[in-house]
Amino acid sequence: MGYIFLFLSLFAGLTKAYCGKKTSGHLTGYQEAMLANILRMFLCTLIGLVLVLITEGTHFLLLDTDTLLLSIFSGITTAMFVVLWLICVKTGAYMMIEVFIMLGVTIPLLMGIPFFHESVTIIQWLGIALLCIASFVLCSYNNTIKQKLTLKALVLLVLCGMSSGLTDFLQKLFISTQHHVPISVFNLYTYLFSLLFLIFVFCCTTKKTVTDKEIIGSKLKKIGGYILVMSVCLFASSFFKTYAAVYLDSVQLYPVSQGLALILSSFMSAVFFKEKPTKKSIVGLCIAFVGIIMINFLS
Repeated sequence: MGYIFLFLSLFAGLTKAYCGKKTSGHLTGYQEAMLANILRMFLCTLIGLVLVLITEGTHFLLLDTDTLLLSIFSGITTAMFVVLWLICVKTGAYMMIEVFIMLGVTIPLLMGIPFFHESVTIIQWLGIALLCIASFVLCSYNNTIKQKLTLKALVLLVLCGMSSGLTDFLQKLFISTQHHVPISVFNLYTYLFSLLFLIFVFCCTTKKTVTDKEIIGSKLKKIGGYILVMSVCLFASSFFKTYAAVYLDSVQLYPVSQGLALILSSFMSAVFFKEKPTKKSIVGLCIAFVGIIMINFLS
């Protein structure tokens, strides 16, 4: 059952990635990208609220202290990942982001040992190492490093990977400790606090003019349909991934989720965007596949 929820999460994530690639040419600046993400988080919050009201009722909107704190921290780490991802892209470190996100999955794995009494075998660690290598190959096969990685860029990449890993850990911590709270409620408040944090960061880091508002508003209207689909898929991806965390250990869920996302994204680029695979990309896919086999079937 856990793998069914995992594949539903991956399908939603792949659809979101497709829409993101289709709209990537419309949003050219940090300010525009931040506003698009704020809009996505708002729509995710709205979707979560409607889902909770339909399936659970209003009494679940009042949270106990533990669930509230988990939701706040989850919202903050989710928003931090969005902001750090945008900054990394802006500073030219885009090609290394996927590598550090894969490295970030070690956080829920290591934290899972004392918190959830989970274990990771040597073969599984080797599989995770292969996924990290595959991430580097797949995200760099069509790029050339033109300059050395600066200390600032390295710190940003580390923080980006950590924020992703902490979000996964908090998701698993919620599943393990808050059995009385529906998953839809946790997702609702995660996106609500993420929305509030993004608005705060946006207000502190950007300067808006009337001209900026008109231009950005026009761009967002053009891709409004894609943003709506991305919001639905973003919420669905997180929702099903949280359900998968009920059935799968951290070592089965998070590295495999990231590894399969890399493989499926590569196939999507080849099929829908006519990006021809190279020898490096094929090698990367094979390495990722072996890593996934080692984690799930050889341990």
